Amino acid sequence: MKGSAERRAGSHPNSVLHRISLGVVTVLEQAFYRYGCVIAQRPAVFIVLCLAITGVFSVGLMKFTLEERPFKLWIPQDSNFIHVMEWQKENFPAEFRAHVALYEAENVLDKTVLLEMLRVHEAVNSATTPEASWSSTCAKLPSIPDSIFSRKRRSANQTDRIKKDLQKQRFKRDENEEGTDWSLVFPRGIYCSYLEDITQECMEHSILEVWGYDRDYINSLEPEEIIEDINTVEKSAVFGFPTNFTEMLGDIERDSRGRVIGAGATRQLWVTRINRTAVSVGDFVDDTGTGMEVDTAGFNWEKEFIKAVLNETERPDNVSLYLMASSSFGMISGDTILGDAQYFAIGFMVVFVYVQVMLGRFNLVEQRPILSLMGLTCVGMSIFVSYGICSFFEIPFGPVNNVLPFLLLGLGIDDMFVIMQAWNTLTPHEKTLKLTERIGKALKHAGVSITVTSLTDFAAFAIGSGTVLPALRSFCLYAAVGIAAVYFFQATFFVAWFSLDQRRLEDNRQGILWCWKVQNWTPNQCSQKELCQSFFNEIYAKYLLTLPVKVVILVSTAVLLSVSAWGLSNLRQDFNPIWFLPQSSYLFKFFMKNEEYFPNVGEEGTLYFGTMNMTAELPNIESLIKKLNESEYVSEIDSWYLKYKKYWEKQDYIVPDPEETEEDFLYQLGVFLYSPSGSRYRIKNFLFESPFRCTEPATQVLASSMEYKHKVMSDSREQIRAMDDVKHIVRNANISGYVQPFARAYSGWETNKIIEKELYQNMGLAMMVVLLVTLVLIANVVASIMVLVCVIFTLVDVAALMHWWGLTIDTVSCIDLVLAIGLCVDYAAHVAHTFMTKTGSRDQRVRQAVQTIGPAVLNGGFSTFLAFIFLANSDSHVFITFFKIFFAVVLYGLFHGLVFLPVLLSLVGPAAYPSAGSSPQHSPYEVQELCSQPPQLPNHIHQEVLEEKPLEDQGNSSLDARAPSSGGES
Repeated sequence: MKGSAERRAGSHPNSVLHRISLGVVTVLEQAFYRYGCVIAQRPAVFIVLCLAITGVFSVGLMKFTLEERPFKLWIPQDSNFIHVMEWQKENFPAEFRAHVALYEAENVLDKTVLLEMLRVHEAVNSATTPEASWSSTCAKLPSIPDSIFSRKRRSANQTDRIKKDLQKQRFKRDENEEGTDWSLVFPRGIYCSYLEDITQECMEHSILEVWGYDRDYINSLEPEEIIEDINTVEKSAVFGFPTNFTEMLGDIERDSRGRVIGAGATRQLWVTRINRTAVSVGDFVDDTGTGMEVDTAGFNWEKEFIKAVLNETERPDNVSLYLMASSSFGMISGDTILGDAQYFAIGFMVVFVYVQVMLGRFNLVEQRPILSLMGLTCVGMSIFVSYGICSFFEIPFGPVNNVLPFLLLGLGIDDMFVIMQAWNTLTPHEKTLKLTERIGKALKHAGVSITVTSLTDFAAFAIGSGTVLPALRSFCLYAAVGIAAVYFFQATFFVAWFSLDQRRLEDNRQGILWCWKVQNWTPNQCSQKELCQSFFNEIYAKYLLTLPVKVVILVSTAVLLSVSAWGLSNLRQDFNPIWFLPQSSYLFKFFMKNEEYFPNVGEEGTLYFGTMNMTAELPNIESLIKKLNESEYVSEIDSWYLKYKKYWEKQDYIVPDPEETEEDFLYQLGVFLYSPSGSRYRIKNFLFESPFRCTEPATQVLASSMEYKHKVMSDSREQIRAMDDVKHIVRNANISGYVQPFARAYSGWETNKIIEKELYQNMGLAMMVVLLVTLVLIANVVASIMVLVCVIFTLVDVAALMHWWGLTIDTVSCIDLVLAIGLCVDYAAHVAHTFMTKTGSRDQRVRQAVQTIGPAVLNGGFSTFLAFIFLANSDSHVFITFFKIFFAVVLYGLFHGLVFLPVLLSLVGPAAYPSAGSSPQHSPYEVQELCSQPPQLPNHIHQEVLEEKPLEDQGNSSLDARAPSSGGES
C-alpha cells in the first residue's frame, strides 16, 4: 500500500520538478562537500588567496569616480532633456547665475528686517577674493533715468532725489500708461550717444530697490510709509524699470481694501555673470549641481558670497535667512555623498556584538570573537571587490550606492549564520567524523542554501542593471558584484577561519588568546541553553495552530491586505533631486521655505531656437506663441518677438512683413534690442555672430530663446501631461531649424514619466526569476505559488506603508522594492520547503517545519534589520528610504513567512515529497583521499554525540536555514 502511494506520488507532474531539483542540488552538494574538505585541509592557503583576490581587484579603485551631477544620475541619458541640455551647453551656453536669499519674519515689512536685508546687501558688496569681487562678477543692467537728461542715480543728493521720486510715485498711474520710450523720440544717433553714458548697475533685486538701498532714508522710514511705498511704488529706484514689488513677498496679509499690510517672507536676488573668456582658455570649474562651466574666479567668489550671507553674527533673533546659491547643490552633494559612513561604522560594531552572541557561547572556549570579526571582514572585502571591479570598468558611484555596505552587511550575516547553523545541526553520525569531513558536511548542507538566495538576489540586481536610469543601473551593478563577492568570501574565507577556530575550540584553547589552552575545562550549563529554539519548540509551534489563533491570523491578514491595497492605491509617483540633499543642509531648508511661501509660482521654461532664416520663420514663431498661450498648462510667455512686434507696430510697420529682407530685419532687430523695451533681451535671449553697437544693425543670429511659465501643477501626472503638451506644440510648429523646449523641472518630470514603468518591469522580471528559482528549489507548483502569494502580499503591505510614511515611487524606492523581492522570498521559501520534507498530518508537518526552520528565519530577518537600524537617524533621503522600506520588508516578510504561511499550509498545504522521512544514503565522496585528518572531538562534544537522540527530521541532506535545498535527500 505504501509503495503504491509512493508510485502515485511519483507519477504526479511535480515529480518532474522534483527530479530536476534533486539533480541540480546533488551536483551542488557534492561540489560544496569537496570544496569544504579542501578548505578545511588547507585553510591558510585559502585565507591568503582571498586576501590576494581582494588586493588585486582593489586596484580598480584607482579609477573610482564619484558622480554628483543630478542630470547624470536621475535622468535617462537618451532623454529629450539631456539632448536639449547638451545642445544648449554647446550652442547657447548660459551666461548668468542666480543666487537667492529668503527672509522669514513675523512681518518682513518691518524696518528691522529691511535693515537686516541692507546689512546682507552690504556684506555681499564687501565679499572679495584675491581674484574677484561683487562688482567684477556681477551681471549689470543699465540704470535708466526718467528723463534722458536727469542726474546720475548715485549722486550725492540721492536720498533727497529718492524721497521726491517716491512722493510722485505714491500717486499711482493708470495701469495702461507706460513710460517714455526715448528711442522713439530722438534720432538714433543722438539716442545711442546718450545711451553710452548711462550708468551700469549690478543686478540685485529686492524690495530694497523701492528706497534705492539708501541706509539713511530707510532708517528714517515710518511703518506707514513702508506700507504706502510697497503698495504704490511701481519703479525701481536703482534701474528705473517698472517693477511689481509685491511679487517679491510671500504669505501676504491684506486689509479690506486689498492693500498689502504685512508679509511673512521676502526674497533677495543676486545675479552673477560667467567670464566666458576665462572658460574658453580652460580656467573654469565644472559645477556639478548645475552642469555649468564656471570661471574659477567667479566660482571661488561664490564661496565667499555664501559665507557672507549665512553669517549670523549680527542677524536679529526675529529674522531667519535661507539661501540658495548656484553652486550650493554641487558643493553640498560633494561634501555629504560619503557623510553617512558613520552609521555603517556604528552598525558594524553593533552587528559584531550580535554575531558574537549568536555564533559563540558565554564561556572561555566556545566564544568566537575572532571568527565573528572574520565573518564581518568578508563584508569589507566584498565592498573593496565590488567598488574595485566596477570602478575599473568606469561605472560611476552615485549617492544611492551609499546603502550598499548595509545591504552586504545584512546578506553577509545571513550567509554566516546559515553555515554555522549547518554546523550546529549536524546529525549524531556526522558529528563523529573527522574535522575536515565535518566541515565538508556543513558546507554541503549550507552551500546550496546560500547559493540559491545569493543567486536570487544577484538575478534581481542583474535585471535592474538594464534600466535606463543611471543611478539605478549603477547601484544594481555594484550590488550584483558585491553579492557575488560576499557569497564567495563567506563560503571560502569564513569557512577557512571557521576550520581554524574549530581546531582551536576542540583543543580547549581560549576564544581570544588562541595560544592559551584551558586545562580541565567543561562548559557551564547556562551557556548551553538555546532560548530562541526553546521558544519555537515549546511555545510558538504549540499555540500557532490552535483554531482561535488560525482564525485571528487569517482575518488579520485579510484586513491588513485590504487596508494596504487602499494605501497602495494612494501611493504617489514623484521624484525630486532636491530630496537627495541632507535635510539639515541650508539648501534643503531654503527649498522647503520657498515652497511654503511662494507655492503659486509655476515652473519656468525656455524655448531654444537654433540658426534659421528668422525673417521667413517669424509667422511660424508667432503661431507657436499663440498656441502656447492657448495651452491649459502655460500661464505666461515672455517673448522678445511680442515686444518687437509691438515696438514696430507703434511706428506703423507691419510685423511680420512679407516683403522684408534679412538685412532689413537685422537692422530693425538691432534698433529694438537697444531700446528700453528690448534691451533686456539683447544679452539674455540672443547669441550673435559678433557683437554690434547701438548704431549698427544686428549681426547674424546664431541662437535665440524665449521664456515661458507653466501653471502650478497638482501632481506628477499633470506635470507629465504639461511637459508633453508643450513638446507636442513645439514639434508641430513647422519651424525649419532647431527648436526645443527646455526646463530644469523637466529633468524630474521625464524621470517620473518612465520610473513607474521601470519599477513594474523590473519587479515583474524579478518575480519571474524568483518563481523559477523556487520551483526548482521547492519542486512543487502549489507550494511555489503559495510562496509567491506571500511575496505579493508583503510587497502590497510595504507599498502601503510607504504611502503612510510619506514616501513616493522614485529612483531610491524603486531600487529598494526590487531588492525587497529577493529578501522577502527567503522567509516564505524556507518554511514552504521545510514543510515539504516533513511527514504526518498537515498540522504535524507545520509544527515540525516551524520548529526546524523558525529560529533561522527569525534570526536572518532580525540580523538584516539590525544592519541598517541606525539609518533611522540619518537625514539622507537615500538612507531614510532604505530604512523605512527594509523595516517594512522585515516586518511583513516575517509575518507572512512565519505566521500566515504556516496557517495556510496547515489548511491547504500540498502533500510531502515522496522521499520525505526516508533515511539519507551518504556517499563517501573519496573521503579517504580528501579528508585524511583523524577526528579530534573534545570530551564535551563526544558526550553530546553519545547522548543526542536522532530526530526524524535530521536526515535532510541539505540544511534548510536561509534558503532550502531540494527534498532529494529528505
